[in-house]
Amino acid sequence: MRKDELLRALEGVLEKKTFAAQDAAPATPAAVLAIIHYGDSKPRVLLTKRRENLKMHRGEISFPGGRFTQSDLTLMHTALRETEEEIGLAFGPGDVAGALQPVRTMTSNHFIVPFVTVQDRLPQLRIAQDEVAGVLDAPLIETLGTMEPDREHFRFSKTAVRFKFESNVIWGATARILKQLHEVLIRPS
Repeated sequence: MRKDELLRALEGVLEKKTFAAQDAAPATPAAVLAIIHYGDSKPRVLLTKRRENLKMHRGEISFPGGRFTQSDLTLMHTALRETEEEIGLAFGPGDVAGALQPVRTMTSNHFIVPFVTVQDRLPQLRIAQDEVAGVLDAPLIETLGTMEPDREHFRFSKTAVRFKFESNVIWGATARILKQLHEVLIRPS
């Protein structure tokens, strides 16, 4: 899928809104940045593997992002700040194509706004070793094609799904964000 095709497909679902922290009430406001890039001719998506020693969501696969802080003007600024802190990529508001529908975590009461950026190429990453165990640079369409029911987490939601990339299982809020991309980018045959 070419970049112009991908952007055209996303155009109808991305909201051009920055989201305020109050939009998350009464949950904890948070935001992530789904970074789609074209390092080669196919779209790829960056995901992070969280360190095992973190308090919450340890070892899970996620998008770069985190909790809103008072210094953030909006939840978009949260996503941009956290992305730079976690993987060293500095994007500005003009790099954000829009936001997908917010999702809530199943266990920690976070309201997460997923923002999307689509880039031709990415500069060298600078990984925050205290927070990020590694970065996964997954082929987007192929990864979206692995969607299956997540029976292990049906106790939280009967509509839970999961994705796979290499030996990694992507579930929870990250999977619900990927599912939104799946619904737009993977056409039923």
